Amino acid sequence: MKSPKLSILLLLLFVCSCKQETSRAFYYWKSVYKISSSQEKTLSDLKVTKLYIRFFDVDWNESAGLVTPKAKIRFLEKPSGNFEIIPVVYIVNRSLQKIKAQQVTAMASNILKLTNEIAENNNLSFSEFQLDCDWTESTRENYFALLETIKNNLAPKKIIISATIRLHQVKYQQITGVPPVDRGMLMYYNMGKINTDPANNSIFNQDDAAKYIDYIPGYPLKLDAALPAFSWGIHIRKGNIIELLNNMATGDFINKGEFIKSENNIYIAQKSFFYRGYYFMEGDEVKIEETSPKECHAAAKQLKSKLNSAGTVAIYHLDSLIFSRYEKQDFEKVFNYYR
Repeated sequence: MKSPKLSILLLLLFVCSCKQETSRAFYYWKSVYKISSSQEKTLSDLKVTKLYIRFFDVDWNESAGLVTPKAKIRFLEKPSGNFEIIPVVYIVNRSLQKIKAQQVTAMASNILKLTNEIAENNNLSFSEFQLDCDWTESTRENYFALLETIKNNLAPKKIIISATIRLHQVKYQQITGVPPVDRGMLMYYNMGKINTDPANNSIFNQDDAAKYIDYIPGYPLKLDAALPAFSWGIHIRKGNIIELLNNMATGDFINKGEFIKSENNIYIAQKSFFYRGYYFMEGDEVKIEETSPKECHAAAKQLKSKLNSAGTVAIYHLDSLIFSRYEKQDFEKVFNYYR
């Protein structure tokens, strides 16, 4: 007969051996893939093993009356063999509103065909495929049929399918439904309404998140976690939002002669001109929203209180701007919430 102490020791060893190792990941969300040697070293030091790479977007082409791919990625170099690559395809919700149910199969086939072409042309293999879509009640049927079709096509290859999940889809799952996928990636950001209020940060706000987090433990899908480390500008004209200026931060506008700072990170164009590919009219405003290391840590800590374990923790996103504002230990602290 085993002694009680030996039995307890064996039980502890069994529990520890069964504990899932949390993978560390980054999202790469640009149309050209190239990572600097310093970025690669940082990823290696952080023991990052996965890269979720956006391969292309799918949107509705009004003139052609078809769903078409946009912003297909170009690889200037092959990703390091140290990383598992997960292709991500972003589905613009209106494309699901426009297509008919009988067109879903063809849409799924085209998405998989282009994904495989990109992977094969760049000597990439993958064991997970992710779709990113902020679907709604009205697009639920088409989107879930799309997911089901892709899942059935990938199953013989033992490729799992995952889908991004927004907090409102967790809280209102009875309305939006639970997608028919193997895993969900909970996007723990963009939870607030984008607006012109200088005091509001739509990327991450703990008070906004608190309205949803109690519903996370009851969500009937295995969840991974994506945390925010990015910034953008909100282009405002005469009180109306014109567009989002992705990957722009305070440094892009401060001390620029064409803009003057008002208050609360609002910058006002002093003349009409083009800047970074965007057209600004005199008097246009840019509201900067950023996620500092402190806010990223707060997001990780808050989410950990309701999502105790995650197979993968990913940071959105891998970018030189973010790497200039975050120290390596900032990322390490975020990942360590899910050791």
